Amino acid sequence: MNDSYQGYINHVVGLTRPEHYQQQLQNIQRSPKYKDVAGSWQPVPFPGYTVIAPPGSDDPVNQSFYQALQTAQRQLAEVLPDRFLIPLPQSSLHLTLADLLWADAFVAAQGLPDFDAKLHQEIAGVFQRDEDQKQGPLRFQALGYMVMPRALSICLVPDTEATFQRLMALRRSIYQTEALLGLGIEQHYNLTLHITLGYFGEIPPDLDIQAIGDRLCQLNPAAIVPLPEFVVQRAELRRFDDMETYLRESGWPMLEF
Repeated sequence: MNDSYQGYINHVVGLTRPEHYQQQLQNIQRSPKYKDVAGSWQPVPFPGYTVIAPPGSDDPVNQSFYQALQTAQRQLAEVLPDRFLIPLPQSSLHLTLADLLWADAFVAAQGLPDFDAKLHQEIAGVFQRDEDQKQGPLRFQALGYMVMPRALSICLVPDTEATFQRLMALRRSIYQTEALLGLGIEQHYNLTLHITLGYFGEIPPDLDIQAIGDRLCQLNPAAIVPLPEFVVQRAELRRFDDMETYLRESGWPMLEF
């Protein structure tokens, strides 16, 4: 893990520069998380567990932020090639705090005795240890678009180094808990805070990379009109079936910041 706040800032600033857009757009791929059904994009099964801030449907605090992201999605749809971006519904937009396991690893874990109960118990223990030092909500600012191999996201930065270190401490607690390691939970990605806006669908063979990169710069919502602050008041353990369905039942582990 990179424990340097300035190192994180430098990293994500680089991801939102025009030259990085041009480089990344050369290698994007259609997302396997969606399929075309009679001309309509439908999510395919992609099960797993994650620790996230409440998704748009369950987060009254950040509704103005999510509405701004939907405006950004509509603006992009007007200038990007038809069916190029598969926009996510506002109800499923979310900020991931710690990936746990998914796809084949999730399916394999379901074969372990009492896997779900043990996972919930261990995550609850991590949350309890963090909640004992309750310090208030985590706050973030939108920095700009981020082009990923199969998706387009909006990149976030913590408002202070203290916020960054609090989040890093939570992630260390998850990824370094021996019992969770025994359940197959491990860190696959370094921290790059983002909210996915949509996945790539049909990629034209003659995609104008220069033009797309320029449009991302021109339409960057964080540059045109500063987005509202994104406030995370709690972290939740959620199970997902696909990229649009994030489930949480009463009594599942939750951390109030």
